[in-house]
Amino acid sequence: MSDLRQALAEALRLILSADADVRTIVSASVRFSLASTAIASLIALPAGIALSASRMRFKRIIEDVLNTMLAIPTVVVGLFVYALVYSQGPLGGFHMLFSPAAIVLGQTVLIIPLIASLACSAVSSINPIVRETALTLGAGKFRTMRTVASEAQGALLVACITAFGRVIGEVGISLLLGGNILGYTRTITTAVSLQTSKGEFAQGLALGIILLITAFIVNMAARLFRRKP
Repeated sequence: MSDLRQALAEALRLILSADADVRTIVSASVRFSLASTAIASLIALPAGIALSASRMRFKRIIEDVLNTMLAIPTVVVGLFVYALVYSQGPLGGFHMLFSPAAIVLGQTVLIIPLIASLACSAVSSINPIVRETALTLGAGKFRTMRTVASEAQGALLVACITAFGRVIGEVGISLLLGGNILGYTRTITTAVSLQTSKGEFAQGLALGIILLITAFIVNMAARLFRRKP
């Protein structure tokens, strides 16, 4: 029990003193997560909005595929992207493996289905009268989609926030594709795993506390935006 108290006291000291290693690790996690969320949002939001308005024959199958992909473990996504970026893979010439770019790519692949699925659900839940009114007023298909999407902008933002929370807490992709290199690709989750395996609980506990605080902030932001009309 005394060891746990000492580890907790040291963890709080590391947080309050803004320890250099802790700052570096947290900064890397936030940068990678923001970059992957931004890239995935640019791809998945339009795709989800378009899917919601689509009348294609296989729409339900596509939605089922997206929902299935939400349950894929992060380590499986990491393995898939690893096969693409390792030296003999299709993208091996770019030398991305064990770099921030590889982590961002893996995280982007991970959350594209999440954002697309949430965006599709958000836009589909908008009152059909909005779409019908836009069409009646002479808006084209693209303008109508923009109008409906603007009505769901709060829910679309929640989708992006949720995706950010998903990637900042993942470990499989960061470990496989980043190599856990201090000052370069080490993230909060990979650092917690490493420090715990070494028996150095203080830094791992400090990073765990920061991750919990981040998750709380993300969930609180999502709740606030979800309540907005």
